[in-house]
Amino acid sequence: MIRFIALLVTIPVIVVIAAFAYRNAQSVSIDFFTTEYHIPLAAVILVTLIVGVILGFLLNLFVVLSQQNKLRQMKKQRKEMMSLSQAFNTDKK
Repeated sequence: MIRFIALLVTIPVIVVIAAFAYRNAQSVSIDFFTTEYHIPLAAVILVTLIVGVILGFLLNLFVVLSQQNKLRQMKKQRKEMMSLSQAFNTDKK
């Protein structure tokens, strides 16, 4: 069932991307100081979108890894505090 839903979503997305590429097929000039490229506008926009998504994913990955490290440290502190609490509770008895 999930494959069917994915297919229902994927087909319209492909159609929209194809229509976007067709409507933005005019060539634009990209100048990299020493060389100049003539590339379709749709390709420039799609490559820029993909690079942005990859950069966003990498930045999000950095934040998630940082949060996991912080969580690991807090669990370690909690474990130490629980052992201290148990030590104090056994001393009082």
